[in-house]
Amino acid sequence: MVGDRPLASEDRSAAALYVPALLAGLVAAIAGGVAWGLIVKSTDYEIGFAAAGIGFLTAFAILKATRGSRGVPFQAIAIVCALLGILIGKYLAFAWLVEESINKQAGPAADVNVPIFSGDTISLFRHNLDLVFDWIDLLWVGFAVYTAWRTLQPEEPKPVETQPEAERPVA
Repeated sequence: MVGDRPLASEDRSAAALYVPALLAGLVAAIAGGVAWGLIVKSTDYEIGFAAAGIGFLTAFAILKATRGSRGVPFQAIAIVCALLGILIGKYLAFAWLVEESINKQAGPAADVNVPIFSGDTISLFRHNLDLVFDWIDLLWVGFAVYTAWRTLQPEEPKPVETQPEAERPVA
């Protein structure tokens, strides 16, 4: 950008902004969801603040991918991606905890691997949503949505300070 004019090579069309925003948001959501699932797997504790972290991560990735673009369309993309990241994290945590539970019941000699992307695991997850999601999850999802929304909120224009004529330097 030169002054107030964009360079000819800078494409600020909708496709040039929304596609990178969506891709960056999806990558951030997947990374955040996997990280959250791994945290639950390693600690046996679901840290709810990770949901807000996923909201921030998706919004920040979108902000960087669009070179600072903000506004309602980007906020909506960030929120949808953050919700997807939370769902991924919950699903992975569920699958890994089911695997751990089966291995505990089968004994130390058994090493059962629960396939993460099998139809049976997905079906088991869907049938146990009441165990996976609790009322407190609404709080964490709310934090994630708020964080994604707030991070990409348009900035208020800064007021231009004018000097009174008496204080202006004489040219």
